[in-house]
Amino acid sequence: MSLTAEIRQCYKHEGPFVTAYFDGSRNTETASHAVELRWQALRERLAEAGADQPTLDAMQAGLDSERSWPGRHGHLLLGAGGQLLLDEVTDEPPATELADVGPAPHLMPFLAQRSETVPSVVVIADRTGANIYVNAGDSAARLTLNPEQVSGADQHPVHKTGRNDWSESHFQRRVENSWNENATDVAHVVGKHVRELAARTVLVAGDVRARNLVLHALAEELPPTVDITETTAGGRAEGASLAAVTEAAHDAVLRVRWRDRREILAKLQQGVARADFGVTGIDEVLQALRSGQVETLVLSDDPRSTLRAWIGHDPLQLALTEDELTALGIQQPVPLRLDAALIRAVAASNADLLITPNAHSYLTDGIGAVLRYARNPGTVS
Repeated sequence: MSLTAEIRQCYKHEGPFVTAYFDGSRNTETASHAVELRWQALRERLAEAGADQPTLDAMQAGLDSERSWPGRHGHLLLGAGGQLLLDEVTDEPPATELADVGPAPHLMPFLAQRSETVPSVVVIADRTGANIYVNAGDSAARLTLNPEQVSGADQHPVHKTGRNDWSESHFQRRVENSWNENATDVAHVVGKHVRELAARTVLVAGDVRARNLVLHALAEELPPTVDITETTAGGRAEGASLAAVTEAAHDAVLRVRWRDRREILAKLQQGVARADFGVTGIDEVLQALRSGQVETLVLSDDPRSTLRAWIGHDPLQLALTEDELTALGIQQPVPLRLDAALIRAVAASNADLLITPNAHSYLTDGIGAVLRYARNPGTVS
């Protein structure tokens, strides 16, 4: 996953960093009170761990702003220096609530649960135009919001008569032309959104004839890198249910996510096998991070891990032992959870991160890295 610019910016602040990740669900009559109690308990734990009051107050403001988010969800708050740095909602609550104060944000549990952002566009078409839903990468439930209404430039005629004499055939050709023109207009608007969002997938639903025309127009409008799919579910009529289209949109995004994941893992496995563009194991990955060589860090999620690293002021100053850093001339290194140190280095080096739910057989220590350049350039043919 590409860390967002907002997440990367957090690491440019001075610590200590205060991280809270908890169940923010507001799906019952008493849920709001329960959220307040959970937060107050976490706040007390954070204060005992050394969090300063101005930062906790800033995080409290983030909790108050989240009240409008309905239903079951998790809530991440990250603060430092009296500021709220990150305020994020996840689709599901965390398995375990988190309260942490340290020299770097503790974002691993949040990132392991957070899905890769895949901007997408959903089109529900009929023969006069379309409803277009633009999703910057959040939950597909955004389809419940008001869509952009697109009406084709050529609105009349749009209905055939079913008669076969010459004048009616001419009329029906005009109808076909109207449908084509309207589909082209829809495709132009979709193309604008795809370019603005860098959208990865477009889903087309609605009237079968209009759907086919829009698919054909999109094939000419969009680059081949955009995944264009269709669903027979849903329609544009007033009151039509969006549930089936929402599910299809979610599936389309999942396909892109899993395809990206498979490609990265295959690239890593090949690089490790050839000993050129891939490394695995903690020692080799740390060395690659220190040299800014990592393109994508692949890390198995292990909430029970107690492994720690030592870090310096610069995010790329990290090692498994204090002696390793002092030998490099790093003054006053401090200990930190290994996963937090790794993510800090990823953010600073503009690398990407892929978190897997379990270790793969070719990942020594459950960690690997796809490299930007070959570690042994002379051996590559």
